[in-house]
Amino acid sequence: MGRVRQGRGWRAKVALQTMGRRDAIVAAVALALSAAAMFESSKLAFGTIHSPAPGFFPWWTSVLIMLLALVLMVQALTGSRTAGEGSGRIAKVALLLVVLCAYTFLLDPLGYLICTFLLVLFMLRTLDPQRWTVALAMAVITAVGSYVVFAVWLSVPLPRGPL
Repeated sequence: MGRVRQGRGWRAKVALQTMGRRDAIVAAVALALSAAAMFESSKLAFGTIHSPAPGFFPWWTSVLIMLLALVLMVQALTGSRTAGEGSGRIAKVALLLVVLCAYTFLLDPLGYLICTFLLVLFMLRTLDPQRWTVALAMAVITAVGSYVVFAVWLSVPLPRGPL
């Protein structure tokens, strides 16, 4: 029995090393692409935050991707792991894709507020289990907050639904 556990531990260690190597490669590719995108977007007019020019959003998006790639690189090189490990990761991603498809189909009949509330609640209770109070509070804050930002401040027309 001890030998079986040793074998599984060894395989898990090799799998983590392989995943770390893959993460480092992906991070390096993302760093290279974001650096190239940042360089190319710096050739465009930048503008200001109140009056952005064509280079504004590509440059800042490149910076964000570069920062995220650096975080991934540090995690891959140091071997530190956070969330998302273990069996069932692919199942969780597949389940989220199914729920996102349902979200798009239910957006018009139910409206933005209800659909977004239910989506965030689902993610916080099923994919990354949180206490009910935390999940409900975050779902309300996310749905109402994003509605205020997009519908009220930015005047983006969102599906109203029954509310």
